[in-house]
Amino acid sequence: MKKGNPNPNPATRFGAGNRANPGGKPVNARYRITAKFLDVLSKDFDEHGEAAIIATRKEDPVAYVKVVSALLPKEVVLDKRPLEDLTDDQLRDLLARLDGATAGAAPSDSERADTTH
Repeated sequence: MKKGNPNPNPATRFGAGNRANPGGKPVNARYRITAKFLDVLSKDFDEHGEAAIIATRKEDPVAYVKVVSALLPKEVVLDKRPLEDLTDDQLRDLLARLDGATAGAAPSDSERADTTH
């Protein structure tokens, strides 16, 4: 099924140089408005952004998490597992180094129990 007028009147067709809406939106109007908005937003964020983020986190944690989640990618694809190619000896060595690096960083179970009076 064809759309449109099958017998258009030549007198009502758009001629060369005629615009569909001569009083319509000026060229690049949307771009100029968007650029101006982003410029103002950027300046405001430079001045108040960190404080606004902290205030949102403290006063409305749900909104804070929504903003953070909106910034994250929708899907994360892991093509390779970084430890997959390590030998057992290399994995043991890596675990030993991690244990040494984190020793004393986290309280033991008994230390945690002592602080929960």
